[in-house]
Amino acid sequence: MPGEVTLVHQLGKDYMPVTGGSQLAYLLLEAKPTALMAQVRMPLNFALVIDHSGSMKGAKLRNVREAVKMVIDRLEPSDYISVVIFDDTAQVIIPSMPANDKPGMKAAIDRIQDAGGTTMSLGMIQGLGELRRWNIPNAVNRMILLTDGVTYGDTDRCRQLAREAASSGISIYPLGIGSDWDEGLLDDVGQLSGGLPAEFIRTPADAMAIFEQQLQSAVAVAVRNATVTLRLPTGVTPRKAVKVLPLIRDVDASSLSDRQVVINLGDLEKDTAQSVLIELMIDPRPAGLFRIAQAELTYDVPLVGLTSEKIREDIKVTFSNDPNQTSQVNALVMNFAEKSNAQRLVTRILDEYKRTGKATTKIAPNVTRVLDAETLSAIEQINQGQQISQEQVKSIGNKTRKLTQRLDDLLP
Repeated sequence: MPGEVTLVHQLGKDYMPVTGGSQLAYLLLEAKPTALMAQVRMPLNFALVIDHSGSMKGAKLRNVREAVKMVIDRLEPSDYISVVIFDDTAQVIIPSMPANDKPGMKAAIDRIQDAGGTTMSLGMIQGLGELRRWNIPNAVNRMILLTDGVTYGDTDRCRQLAREAASSGISIYPLGIGSDWDEGLLDDVGQLSGGLPAEFIRTPADAMAIFEQQLQSAVAVAVRNATVTLRLPTGVTPRKAVKVLPLIRDVDASSLSDRQVVINLGDLEKDTAQSVLIELMIDPRPAGLFRIAQAELTYDVPLVGLTSEKIREDIKVTFSNDPNQTSQVNALVMNFAEKSNAQRLVTRILDEYKRTGKATTKIAPNVTRVLDAETLSAIEQINQGQQISQEQVKSIGNKTRKLTQRLDDLLP
């Protein structure tokens, strides 16, 4: 039935000038569950896969134990949870079960001690096994994967396990604590599984808030398997697509073809928009109103038995000879374009720096206003041939993914 989700579009310019050449148009698509979904609460099937290697000793492990116990306290009896710990071996300390023996579970968490090295794939294998143990109807299947170090000799295996998780409907949400973990690997694991890039826990004291965010995100899932398809007429070609909310992430070029763009959004959470910014090249048009695309959102709401529901939206633009009309721009759309460009530039600089210890890419002056002082200072240091800390590298990468969550720079 209609009404579970809204699909809204905005253009960078509703009026485009009549010219003799092709023009770039920015299209912002937003999908968001409506108030009808406010009471939807799917059961959770959680696996917490926790690094307890020797480097986790002290405040890191202590704070993570408390954060895991908080998650256990917040679960409903209909939720399932398992906890796996790994160093250079792996152990299931809470096999997958309903969350109805919270004192016993928390006692098991209190017994976790630091030991050994780091072989992350072993923990992932055990965690996936626990998530697959039961067939829980309509469950949100998620692995929260935490580490503070670099895994040894099994990075390819970790990526393959992430692909296998995706094929089983399991999303992995990696967390990196401290400054010594491999952000490239954890980002890949998250995205290959259909989850998100790694979240940075900068200090042990931040662990509680990050784990709470992870739990709230899972509880908020109301709509599953959301996919946006943009169908294009002759004379309109996609150039680039980037997810801009909740995080900035480039969409793989394989999602774009001459006549359509297909973007998997996955789970939609209550009160949270997922937005995609698409760049379109439009061939010359005479004055008048033209349809430049049709957007279609398909989605499931398993709790009420809805599958492959569809919403369609025609995207139209007016070509005009009136400069007063064609000079008007949508501030939100262009701000998102600016921020996605800033994130792309910062990522390129950080990638160069991680490979070579320096960077030749410069930040364009027109995007500096959307970056904070820490980021600008660190980028300037890199461009001057100076070194920055691994903590700064991770902090900057994490913050620039979240630029679109901040709209204060739109204010006059």
